[in-house]
Amino acid sequence: MIRRVAGLGAAITLVSSGLAVVGASPALAMCPPDTGYTVHGTSVAMPFRGVPVFKDGKGGTITVSRAYSGSVSFSVTAGAETEVGAILAKAKVSISASLTKTNSTSTTHTYSHDISRGHYGHAQYVSWGKRVSWSKWQQYTSNGRCAVKTLRSGVIKFPSTSEGWRYWETTS
Repeated sequence: MIRRVAGLGAAITLVSSGLAVVGASPALAMCPPDTGYTVHGTSVAMPFRGVPVFKDGKGGTITVSRAYSGSVSFSVTAGAETEVGAILAKAKVSISASLTKTNSTSTTHTYSHDISRGHYGHAQYVSWGKRVSWSKWQQYTSNGRCAVKTLRSGVIKFPSTSEGWRYWETTS
């Protein structure tokens, strides 16, 4: 549970015995109304639009070079799109400062990787972003106790300013 004193709607008065809250019920003083976000991020590779998946093998070496100019943007997979700005601001502080709504790039990048014997190697140019699970919560007083309820929740994939080749192997 997250408690914040900021936003307390009562005045605080200094008295000889310490601080006293004036004009607020005891329950309200202990549990001021508040709203906030909780975010959690996991890594995700977000392909740039228009860049194909390159495949080579069986075995050997895959070498890819791509002159590319394009972008990758956030993707709301669950939840409200109206929350994107607030979620991004919270995620930049809590998860990664390199997150962004859109990563636009113009680059030529060459990549080589050995392919295991009998396998196919795959490569795709991506932004190394984050899959951000979020919830918007509200703290309130109920029956003289602090309570928190979830108002909304969802998942948003954000690209970052970090980009490069994603590589994986398959048997077919």
